[in-house]
Amino acid sequence: MIMKKTILLVDDDQRLRELLKDYLHEKKFQVFTSQDFTEAKEILDFFLFDLIILDRMMPSGDGMDLIKHIKKASKTPVIMLTAMGEDNQKIEGLKTGTDDYLSKPFEPEELYLRIQNLLKLYENINQGELLINFGNYIYDTKANSLKFNNENVYLTEGENSLLLKLINNRNDTLSREELAEKEFDESELRKVDVGITRLRQKIEKVPKQPQHIKTIRGKGYMLICKEI
Repeated sequence: MIMKKTILLVDDDQRLRELLKDYLHEKKFQVFTSQDFTEAKEILDFFLFDLIILDRMMPSGDGMDLIKHIKKASKTPVIMLTAMGEDNQKIEGLKTGTDDYLSKPFEPEELYLRIQNLLKLYENINQGELLINFGNYIYDTKANSLKFNNENVYLTEGENSLLLKLINNRNDTLSREELAEKEFDESELRKVDVGITRLRQKIEKVPKQPQHIKTIRGKGYMLICKEI
């Protein structure tokens, strides 16, 4: 059985949400919707999607900030919808991490073609980086699973989310703020440190002398690994 590609559609226009949901369902996509920034952010903290479509401006937040949140945790492709149609807004979106943009009003078929092109592009890119290797560990980015010498390593949802952020930014330093799950305060930053400690207990031979998840003094953490 072929799994349907999943799409999250974020827009405060109910009529547009319903129209696009029905249209994309006909195109064999599984579509989830959200009406505002806050709700979408909560959904994205628990679920992964193949593609995200979001409005540039929403009553509860700026779509640019949501894109930053998305790209910190994953490489999910994003299409930004905007009624502005101004070049500086499009450039700002591309700098933030938007993969494509579409100015309102638009034809649903044009959106569908852009979705198809992005999914195909990401599929080709990801074929070369499905498996991430560090030491004797292999992380499967498609299945979101970790193995040690072909044996599955159990990770909690929080541990898996934290490790995935490190993997998506492998060999690069991530601050505690960037690794935090929510709008951070000191308690959230402490949760990051606890999560790193637990991950090290599972993947480091000597947790207090880590070889894979390094502490970069004054900056944050880095996962040292290579692709296979």
